[in-house]
Amino acid sequence: MSLTATAANSNSRWSLFRREALRGLAALVMALLVAFLVVLFTSKEPFEAMFQLLVAPLQKQRTIGLWIDDVAKLTVTGLAFSLVFQARQFSMGVQGQVYMGALAATYVAMSPLGTTWAAIPLCMVAATLAGAVYGFIPGYAKAKLGANEIVSSLMLNYIAIDIVNYLIRAQLSPPGKGLLMTDPFPKTAVFPALIANTRIDLGLIIAILCILGAWFALYRTSWGLKLRLVGHNPKFAEYSGIRSTFIMVSAMTVAGGLGGLLGSMFINGQAFGKLTVLFEGGLAFEGILIAIVARSRPLAVPVVALFYGYLRQGAALMGIRTDVPAEVIGVVQAVIILLVASSFTLPGKKLIARLTRPAGEPPVAGKAQETQP
Repeated sequence: MSLTATAANSNSRWSLFRREALRGLAALVMALLVAFLVVLFTSKEPFEAMFQLLVAPLQKQRTIGLWIDDVAKLTVTGLAFSLVFQARQFSMGVQGQVYMGALAATYVAMSPLGTTWAAIPLCMVAATLAGAVYGFIPGYAKAKLGANEIVSSLMLNYIAIDIVNYLIRAQLSPPGKGLLMTDPFPKTAVFPALIANTRIDLGLIIAILCILGAWFALYRTSWGLKLRLVGHNPKFAEYSGIRSTFIMVSAMTVAGGLGGLLGSMFINGQAFGKLTVLFEGGLAFEGILIAIVARSRPLAVPVVALFYGYLRQGAALMGIRTDVPAEVIGVVQAVIILLVASSFTLPGKKLIARLTRPAGEPPVAGKAQETQP
């Protein structure tokens, strides 16, 4: 590749990044303005409420830990959905994979292996394998039986949640101590904290490794190239000799492995250290929003997760410290998703370009017409 082509490619990437960043920033500002209008009509102290929304997650070490912990988990679930979306599949099964992964990690942690030095890696491996198997099922069902992956994966979510909740109540919860959680795991089966007295633990490093692994798999391996070709043009991929069904099933299986690993991050992390009923609180499903806004790009997923996690924690703290219900964040999230995920452009862009164009310079359309034969 020539230096000119390399420079042009670099400029194109920078232009794309700048355009996406400006569009995302504009969408965020507009969404916060909408949030302020909502708060204005629902709070007696709207400025205090907005202050809590925007500043509260950074006020204490504990709240920063809550934010970073959310970011790590949102990143992994966003990556899981991104892999599936790259193949132009719409599996919604990450939530069920999280539960099955957590269940597998629980059995390891509560076994004699849970008291050994190998507890954490074995919990992670068991969770990843359980999630991968649970991700393989809807992929295989679509490839061999023609089942709709959206319906099958959603139903598998309900099955996984009910199985885990039943096993907690029937087998795993200690007698006489309620039916909502297991005994705490041994310390050897709990992720070590990276910063004392916070939820920032080994899960953050796992999330970073998942980002690098997903990026490498998608853009530096033949499997990733085939996956993106199948996503962009499945017919062309078939004509090229690529087995589309194998690629689709493998993408859903790998995504399932990430979902299962996320289950281990939940229950082996500092936040829990045990398995509880409905432990993930719907966070795993929010990876859909992360993947959509990030356009399924692995390196964009953590950036989106940083902002989304911050708003998520800010809204929760705003709901605790002020008279505004935390549900107001739903308005902010919806506006951000609608503006960033759609073909959003700044209003008045053409007018601004016309006003700032030097005198005597023809418009872009005119230039294009002059160059046509």
